[in-house]
Formats: sequence, C-alpha cells, structure tokens
Amino acid sequence: MSRRPEIAHKKPPEILADLLDAHRMAALDGPANARKYLERSIDKHHSMPNGVKFFLYDLLAEAAAQTGQAETRDDAVRQAFTYLPFAQEDLPRQHKEWLPGIRCFHVAIDAALDEGQFDEALRLADEAIALGLGKVYEQKAESIRWMM
Repeated sequence: MSRRPEIAHKKPPEILADLLDAHRMAALDGPANARKYLERSIDKHHSMPNGVKFFLYDLLAEAAAQTGQAETRDDAVRQAFTYLPFAQEDLPRQHKEWLPGIRCFHVAIDAALDEGQFDEALRLADEAIALGLGKVYEQKAESIRWMM
C-alpha cells in the first residue's frame, strides 16, 4: 500500500508575501482596484492566518480611505487593530519592517480629525508613539493638542 502524498501548506510568511505581491500588482491600476482585490481576499481566504490579516486590513484601510469608502475604512481600521498583536507575535520580522509605513494609525487619526473627535485622534497618536512609530506621530499629537 502506498502512502498518500501530503498536501503542502504555506506558512504565514509565504502567505503574506503572496498577498503583498498580488496587492502590489492590483494597486498598479489604482486604489479602487487594490481595495477590490483585498475585499475579495477576505471573502476567499477564510482560514488566513491572523497575523497576515493585520497586513491585509492595514492595506484595506488605506485603499478604502483613498476611495472614499468610510464604512469599509473604519471596519478595516478596527480589524487591523484587532489583528496587530497577532502580527507582532506570528510575523515579528515582517511586522518590524512594516512599522515605518503602517497605515491604520494614519488613516484612523485622519478620520477622527475629520469627524472632530480630537480626543480619539490624540489617543491614537499616543498609541502610535508608544509603538515606536516616531517623530511623525509626535508632531501629529502636538498638532492635535494645539487644535484642542
């Protein structure tokens, strides 16, 4: 009796690399196409690793903001924050590389400011500073304090 060949399963870093490559290609046709690709990825890959979901939702938050999809943007930001600890734990190298360009904080702060929620914007800026996202968020926090 012969053994069945085992199904090859991709590891989270490989899934992330595939996601980022496909997103990069979709984004060449603009943010609306990138958003559609990411939304289809959510529907298509129900068993995507939680760490990878952070990156997907971070990208989706930006694409939705760029295309004026406020509800999708807000949901993507919430989901990105939910999955952030998984990315930190499951994909530490990729997460560390991603931090300088993280999108969810910027998108969430801008949305809060647009809605006049200065306390929320300041809280988010302080959270970004605590993550080590640097001077940009320190300046944003100072600017928000001035607005208040």
